[in-house]
Parts: sequence; C-alpha cells; structure tokens
Amino acid sequence: MNRIEEQARYFRNIPLRDRSIKAVVHLEDAEDKLFWNNQLQQAFSGKYLFIPYSKNEKGNDVHGCEQCLRYKAYLTKTFFICIDSDLRQLKGEVELTADNYIAQTYAYSWENHFCEAEHLQSRFAELVPKAGFDFNVFLQELSKVVYKPLLYLVHYSQSSELNQQWNITKFNACLPLQPKREEVADNGSAYIENVKRLFEDALRNLQQPENMINEHLDEANAYLHIQGHQLYKLVLHIGTMLCNGTGVAFKTDVLDKSIHTDGYLEIDNVQSDLKIITSTE
Repeated sequence: MNRIEEQARYFRNIPLRDRSIKAVVHLEDAEDKLFWNNQLQQAFSGKYLFIPYSKNEKGNDVHGCEQCLRYKAYLTKTFFICIDSDLRQLKGEVELTADNYIAQTYAYSWENHFCEAEHLQSRFAELVPKAGFDFNVFLQELSKVVYKPLLYLVHYSQSSELNQQWNITKFNACLPLQPKREEVADNGSAYIENVKRLFEDALRNLQQPENMINEHLDEANAYLHIQGHQLYKLVLHIGTMLCNGTGVAFKTDVLDKSIHTDGYLEIDNVQSDLKIITSTE
C-alpha cells in the first residue's frame, strides 16, 4: 500500500470513528475553507473535517490541486476533495465529477466567486450607495475583453511549445491590478480600453485557433475564468480606493462577505455536485 492510499484509508475512516464528523474534505490550502464550508453547509449542513495538506510519497507535507488529485482512486462519501477548476474544465478534462467524489469551483478558483458581479455589486451598493461605481457593469465589460484571450489561452495550453507563445503569465501581464482613480471613472471605461489595447497588442502576432468556441465559456462569464487571485486583487484595489473616507473596509465588509450559494450557473453547479457527494442515498 502506497502512502497516498494509506492516508486515504485513514481519512475516510475518521467519520466512522467519530460519528459527529460527516466527512473529511481535502482542500488545496487552508484559505479555501471559508468558501467550501459555506457551500457545504448549504448543500448538507454538518461537521466537516478539512485537510489543507497531506504527505506525498516522500513523506513531505504538500498542498495544492495536484496533491488532492493524487487521491482520485481512493475517494468516497466520507473522504472527498474540493478543488479549483483552474483551466481544467475549459480544457475538457474528464473524470473531475461528483460521481467520482470530486467537487470543483466551475470558475478558475474560489476567489472568482467572491467577485461574482451581481452579488458583489449588491453588497457594495448596500454599504456605499453613493459610490458612483457599478461593479456589475465594470466586470461585464471586462469579461467581454478577456473572452477572446481566454480562448487563446485554452488553445495555447495544449502543448509546451504553444504555451511558450501564450500563457497565463503573458495573459496576466495584460491585466494591470492597480488602476489609477481616473481610470475607474465611468465604471472603469478608461481601464477597460487600456486592457483591450494590451490584449490586442499581445495577440496580434499569434495564430488564431481553428476552434474559437468553448461550451463552458462566453463573453458574460469569461471574467470568472481569469486567474482568481488576480481578479480578487484587481477588485480589492478598486473597492478599497472607492471606499476611502467612507468608513467601510472593502475587503472585510464587502469582498469577503460572499456567502451566496445560488444565482448563476457556476455556483449552481458547485451546489449540485456537493449535494450529489453528500447525499445519504
């Protein structure tokens, strides 16, 4: 028995020894707990034991998505994994399903859900009604701009040779994270135009993929597939700037108050998967 299988057996037996624990859940990192516990409590309330890291074959403590996926063959209702989708869903990776006891974010990461446009704007407008900025408008316009570059990113991630030409690092370089105050006027229109120019310049000499359609991606949801911590940093910077002098702490009072569990396809898919995994049938 290898070390991964040995740990899996130990983890899935914990709820059998302690009936107060519904399941052991391996996460990518400790900071993922807030999002996943909130989602799990909605799907099937109870006590979950979250594991943010475990041992690799060499006996070293390891976290991250790849470590979670090493358990794929040993998952059950009492021991399952919750991972960020990254680009896996867009690239069509199979077997990452609730039937295999794997839950995923259906956005690049959980941070994207904290920045979901309608819920974010609703929380923001409630606390800062006179801000003169609409995150819903801003993020929907940004989404239109990043849609095509994301399609390129999925295509160019298919091989190491292609990936050298267009990759997540080059993509992120076209998305400045600290726009100036004048750039966020008119719901960030100047910033959006700047980002559009940067992407157009970056893609100009790249060959367009033959298939420019992805069943999981469109102009409306593309921003949910930007690398999550990049989107989070951008929204945090803008929100903090807008809240200056209002007495509202944007990060704690608005951004991190994300507790929604429905209302758009990606979060509905998260809930659907978790209900399948945690069902008692």
